[in-house]
Amino acid sequence: MANPVMNSIVKDWSTQQTTPAGYPAMPGYQPASQQAPNPYGGQSNPYATQQEQAYGQQGLYGMPQDQAYGQQGAYADQMASYEAMMNAPAADSVDRGQMTYDDVVVKSLMCFGLLVAGAVVGWMAGVIVPGLALLAALGLCAVTLVLGLFVRFSKKVRPGAIIAYSLIEGFVLGALSFAFEMLYPGIVVLAVMATLVVIGVTLAAFSFGFVRNSKTLTRVAVLGSVAFAIYYGVSFLLAVTGTVDMTLVRNITVFGIPLGVIIGVLAVFIGVLCLVRDFDAVKVGVNAGVPVKYSWLCTFAIMTDVIWIYLEILRILSYFMRRD
Repeated sequence: MANPVMNSIVKDWSTQQTTPAGYPAMPGYQPASQQAPNPYGGQSNPYATQQEQAYGQQGLYGMPQDQAYGQQGAYADQMASYEAMMNAPAADSVDRGQMTYDDVVVKSLMCFGLLVAGAVVGWMAGVIVPGLALLAALGLCAVTLVLGLFVRFSKKVRPGAIIAYSLIEGFVLGALSFAFEMLYPGIVVLAVMATLVVIGVTLAAFSFGFVRNSKTLTRVAVLGSVAFAIYYGVSFLLAVTGTVDMTLVRNITVFGIPLGVIIGVLAVFIGVLCLVRDFDAVKVGVNAGVPVKYSWLCTFAIMTDVIWIYLEILRILSYFMRRD
């Protein structure tokens, strides 16, 4: 599902200082009116100042040679220092503490690795104590919701909360996946492969410019996410209270297609739109030179979208696989 964290990120990026030409300002940038004064006292040529002093005070031939050579040596040292600064290698994004694609990739690999580690624990818990593992997973869903809201509304970037979310959400996914596997043998492998294909195709399409973020895409992604959040919240309440059997509702066919499949396909589509938006946010952030800390939030947003897509694909496949 769309991650509202990216809304906050984009707003933060939009308030960054820019140059008069409209380009993102690098760290330490100052407008011309605020820059340090010329160390040569407003003169463009330090040697011209020396010459004026020589003629104006004692005359070129009347000036002591040791003082003249001393001033020349001082100016020569200053010029050598400035030349050394100009010839020094330019600072890259890492030196300036700016976010790079490598930062997002490394943190994504780390968080997804923790997610898989948690999933293995959840799967093994399902093998040993199936009922207890499923109850624990349902209870931990509330914990992940709280962590997600904490990351969203915190005024600071919280790497620790994101890492904890990865581990706990991994346990939830592992326990739920094991439950689905017991009902529909082979479904987890198919769901993982389908999720990887969807993510790979989306990333390739975005990289080659076949899909691009826009105001319309963002609006559809946000509205769709809100709609599905309300739908699943109401469905959960109706199922818990026993008011409506949501299984029967989702099995209603529309032109021969179960309603649950139609809803799942729409949910995956919304997830893909959110993924495109997150990829674009990473690109904009890297180009704008935002601080490296934002790579954690980009990773969190992408991870939640991937989890959303995987769960929806898991649900869709359950309608087509033979129940054991």
